[in-house]
Amino acid sequence: MIPERIRRLEQLIKKELAVILLQEVKDPRLNFISVMDVHLSGDVRNADIYVTTHDDSEEHIKEVMAALDSAGRFIRRALSQHVVLRLLPALKFHYDKTIAQATRIESLLHQIHEEIDN
Repeated sequence: MIPERIRRLEQLIKKELAVILLQEVKDPRLNFISVMDVHLSGDVRNADIYVTTHDDSEEHIKEVMAALDSAGRFIRRALSQHVVLRLLPALKFHYDKTIAQATRIESLLHQIHEEIDN
């Protein structure tokens, strides 16, 4: 079970990262990216940040992840100005495939439904 304090910190970090990515990061590769989830380790030293984007092509995803890796120090420093913690967690970015997978499943179900109707 996740302690309430960690859950609140995850939500705060998620909200602040979304603001930072929208307003402070100037890299055009990071336009239209959304922070989907944040998972903090039990000791709050590491944060796994799950992001998604409007374009789920592999090339675009690689560009977005490379941009996040290169802007990681800037993002962490900006986060330290928004969230006051004794120890700010190290940020590790991951691409969240949930939306792309859901879209694919929905498409397959639609296709099956059409085949049944014909």
